[in-house]
Amino acid sequence: MSSADTKNSVRSNLAKVALGECEERFRIFMETTREGVIIHDRFKILEINQAFADMVGLKPGSILGRDVLEFIASDFRDDIVDKLLAGDESPLAVSGCKKDGTAFPIEFCSRIVPQGGNRVNLTLFRPLSKPVQTAPRHPGADDGLGLFFDLAPDAYYLADETGTFIDVNKAAQGLFGHKKEFVLGKSFLKLKILAPDQIHRVARNLALNILGKPADPEEYVLQRRDGQQIPVEISARPVKINGHKLMFGIVRDITDKKKTEAALHRAVKEIEALVEKLGIRDKGEGRRSKNKPPAG
Repeated sequence: MSSADTKNSVRSNLAKVALGECEERFRIFMETTREGVIIHDRFKILEINQAFADMVGLKPGSILGRDVLEFIASDFRDDIVDKLLAGDESPLAVSGCKKDGTAFPIEFCSRIVPQGGNRVNLTLFRPLSKPVQTAPRHPGADDGLGLFFDLAPDAYYLADETGTFIDVNKAAQGLFGHKKEFVLGKSFLKLKILAPDQIHRVARNLALNILGKPADPEEYVLQRRDGQQIPVEISARPVKINGHKLMFGIVRDITDKKKTEAALHRAVKEIEALVEKLGIRDKGEGRRSKNKPPAG
C-alpha cells in the first residue's frame, strides 16, 4: 500500500470513529434531556425522543409521520411556518399542543442539519414556566409568506385547487427557467414542466391536498424552459391564506443526491463483480488441487 493510500485509510478510519462518537453523544442527549427533540423533513416528523412524547401525552410510535404543526397551538402556527420557511434559527416562545388539545408554554428552536445527503430540521421544545401570549404578527408578514417566501433557498410555490400557480419565489423561477409573470395563472400542465407520464402522480397528490392531506415527497424529472432536465423532489401541503384554500409546495433539486446514489450503485456493482470473480477463481484452484496427482 502506498503512503497516500495509507494516509487516506487512516483519515477514513478517524472519520468513522469521530462520526460514531458524535452519534453516541447525540443518542445520550436524546435520552437524557428534558427538552422535547424532533427531527422532521419539512413538516413531517421522522424521529422524536421520549421527552417530547411525554410532553404531548402520546406514545412515540403514534407521533412519527405526523405534521409538526399538530403539536403547536393554532394561534402560533403561522409564526412557526414563517420560521421554518425562512430557516430562522432564533428561539420563539409559543404554546405547544397536547393530545387532548391542552396548550402548554414552550420555546421553539429549530435549525437545519444535514442527514444522508438531505437537509432536515432538528427542533427543540424547551418547557417554559409561564404561559405565552399570542405572538404579534410581523408588520411585513403576509399570512406566513411575504419576504421569507421570496428569499427562501428552496423553490416554493402556491397553487390553487386546479394546480394553477398563484405565486412562485425567486428560487422557483430560477429552477423552472421562467419568469414569475409567465408562470402565474398557468397550471403545471400548461407549462409542460413535467413529462406526461408523471402527470397522474401529480394529480393524485393534488387530490390529497384538496382533501386537506399533505402529500409525501415524491421524485420527478423537471423540464426547464431551455430543455434541461433536472431531477427534483416535490412535496405539497394544504394551507389557508386570506380565507382561500391553496397548496403550498416545495421543489428541491436533487441532482447531487442522484449522483451520489449512482456512484454508490456503481461501487456496489464493482464489489459484487469482484466477489464473484474471486469466488470463481477459488473454485478453479480447488478443482486443480483435487486433480493434482499425489507426490511420490
